[in-house]
Amino acid sequence: MWLDLLHRLLDANGGKMNGKLLLAIVLVAILVVVGFVAFRLILVDMILTLKDAR
Repeated sequence: MWLDLLHRLLDANGGKMNGKLLLAIVLVAILVVVGFVAFRLILVDMILTLKDAR
């Protein structure tokens, strides 16, 4: 799936990868990973808090 998306982006740019576009893709990927990790940490903290409350 990711390779197909990358090939479409490259075809749309005439085969050249714009540096700003690549930087934007990397930043979005980092934000998604950081958001997912934060969500997991919050979820684990909530579950542990509920277990301690019993």
